[in-house]
Parts: sequence; C-alpha cells; structure tokens
Amino acid sequence: MKTKGFTLIELLISISILAILLSLSYSGLNFVLISHERISKQQEKFKKFNYTFNQLHTELQHIVARPVTDTYNNPLAAFFLSYSNNTEFSFTRAGRPNPSGLRRSSLQRLDYFMDDNTLKKRVWYAPDNSDIQSFKEEELLKNITEIKVEAFADNGRWYTTWPPTDAPLDILPKAIKLTISEKDTGDFVQLIELTR
Repeated sequence: MKTKGFTLIELLISISILAILLSLSYSGLNFVLISHERISKQQEKFKKFNYTFNQLHTELQHIVARPVTDTYNNPLAAFFLSYSNNTEFSFTRAGRPNPSGLRRSSLQRLDYFMDDNTLKKRVWYAPDNSDIQSFKEEELLKNITEIKVEAFADNGRWYTTWPPTDAPLDILPKAIKLTISEKDTGDFVQLIELTR
C-alpha cells in the first residue's frame, strides 16, 4: 500500500513560491510603512502651519490702534512691519486674559520674527516694554526659508514696511498678506482682513 505525500520537488517548489510571495508582501508592506511615515510628517507640518495661521488670525482680529514705547521710551507704531535684519512685525492687541481680576491692562504687545529659519512669537506682558526681559517666547514653525509680510493700506497699495512714510503711529492696515515659504512644501499664503 502506497501512502500519498509530497515529493521533495513539490515541497521545494511550494517553498519557493511561498518565499516569492513573502518577499512581495514584505516590499509592499515596507512601501506602505514608508508612505505612512512620510504622510504623518506632512500632516504634522500642516497641523503646525494651520495652528500658526489660526493663532495669528485670532490675534489680528483683536488688534488695536495703540502705539507703544520700547524699553528706551522710543515710540513704536500700533502695527509695525520691518525687513531691516529679518522679517519682523509687531502689533498691540486687546483681550489679554485676566482670570484673577487684577488691576492691569488687557493689552498685549506681540512680536513675530524670524530667527535661524524659525518663526518665533514673543508676547510682552505689558504693552509698553519697560522691562526688557518681561516676555514669553514661543517657536512656531521651523525650517522656514522665507517669510514675507505685506500690509494693505486705505489707498489701495501694498506696503512691505509699516507705517508708511509720514503716517501717524496709530494707523492700521486694512489687511495683512502673509507668505511663509518652506523648503519641502513650498509657499503657504494667508490673507487676513483686519477689523478696525
């Protein structure tokens, strides 16, 4: 009586087919894992850009036409935009939270600036910067290649510095156009209309 079973050749062929199928499925799985990692990084980057734009939009909706003074008592415009060393813009906003009900101003001064390809935000605890160390700093976006800010005036022109020449310090633009360039992703553009 003969027993049925696999011959050595049949066994080798089935192992070879299994090896081919496993290598194909491994390369497919590896591709899926690499794609997932790449998409997760992109998603995290877009989340940071979205957070930054939303935060900036909210803060600019509370802008007030109040000039301030710096540490050396020099007057600063209510909205200031400069490209002297790096792109920098600052403004005064209302709405500083006061949960304990202390007698203090509800105004804040905010500075957005570039430092080593990083967009940073500095929040001054008082609108008039009497104490040079009295601020909180936050890194918003890293690996930024360029930031461009333009201010739209009542005369229908875009300005890369603000306030315009011979304009009062309490003048505010009608809108802000913010373009942030990132090496891998390209340009992100946000147009924010200001409530004045």
